[in-house]
Amino acid sequence: MIKRLVGQFNIIGKAALSSLAPSLTRLLLILLGLILGLVWAYQFAPVTFQDTAEPVHLNSGYKDQWIKMTAQMYAASGNTAEAKAEAERQIVDGGVKAKMIEDLIADNQGVEPLASQLQALLPVAQGVESQAKSKADDLNAGFVNNVVMGPIGCIIGYLLVGIILALVLTFYITIPIGPWRKKKPISTVSVASGGASGAEILAATMAEKKRVAEQKTDFAAEGERPPVTQHMSTYILGDDLYDDSFSIETARREDSGEFLGEYGSGISETIGVGDPKKVTAIEAWLFDKNDIRTVTKVLMSEHAFNDQALRTKLAPKGEAVMVTPNGTTWLETQTLRVRVRVVDLQYGEGALPPNSFFERLTIELAAWQKEAEADGGSDAPLQPPDASAAFGDTAELLNY
Repeated sequence: MIKRLVGQFNIIGKAALSSLAPSLTRLLLILLGLILGLVWAYQFAPVTFQDTAEPVHLNSGYKDQWIKMTAQMYAASGNTAEAKAEAERQIVDGGVKAKMIEDLIADNQGVEPLASQLQALLPVAQGVESQAKSKADDLNAGFVNNVVMGPIGCIIGYLLVGIILALVLTFYITIPIGPWRKKKPISTVSVASGGASGAEILAATMAEKKRVAEQKTDFAAEGERPPVTQHMSTYILGDDLYDDSFSIETARREDSGEFLGEYGSGISETIGVGDPKKVTAIEAWLFDKNDIRTVTKVLMSEHAFNDQALRTKLAPKGEAVMVTPNGTTWLETQTLRVRVRVVDLQYGEGALPPNSFFERLTIELAAWQKEAEADGGSDAPLQPPDASAAFGDTAELLNY
């Protein structure tokens, strides 16, 4: 049971992940975008630095030197209107606050003539305090806009452009991106070649199941009691993890969907070497919760059935039967009976012997509950047909 669950998970997981795996086209597009970005950044729109030499950009140490230089120039020019205007301009350009000059005066007490020069500059700085503060605030705002808001704006713009391009290109060209990629038609040839992905194999299997769904047996129309459960199981060449299993549950309301057992089919034996695996035998099995054993029959290709050594090897797995178009065989336990019918059969071609491996095989599994037959649930109880006529002389297995 665990083996079959793991097999089903691997098939679904591989199919889902393969659709999301990076394709060569996608990687080439990313590389092209990176190259174009570098060319644009270094050749057509290189980074240019502007207004970086203003005194307001100086750090605290160099700004102290700027203040001292301004005080010396103001003292040397004399207390004139032109000298005062020039000192005010330098104070504003440097974003110098009065508090900075007061701190310098305190640090240079007794240092003459610097202390006197700074003291004379203090009233000038106090007169343009608001203008200097505005200059310093503009510097802080510019830092936020350039260092913080700039990258955020670039990211938002990149996302908007990417979304618009994705929406436009999705409708006009093929884009290999997850669920939006346009589906390629899946043919038996592409699957059989071994180059099909898990998603393609899964899609081919679903298409095959849909194609043979109309061939499902209508037991009511044939005057027979409908089975408890009825399923189609399809193998496609390349599905190396093929392993189907289905629950058998009653459908009667009073039974509340009682679990009766399970049935299914999976790969039994392969032939040859290389990928994909060449399946030459598939086993159909039935598990009954009221029986201690699991009944299995090995559905073999014509070549495998006629190969005595291979039949001997597979004998421990179950009774060997040869697969033929529309052939049937039965699985029977203590309380359950399952009819296995070949719905579709196609052998693969290649270097291996003729009719030695399956390219496509679909079987129908239909289960009945024996108790229901004993209770008169059908006017004519079902009797298993002679399997030897449909699948070959299975009695030969006892004579090897």
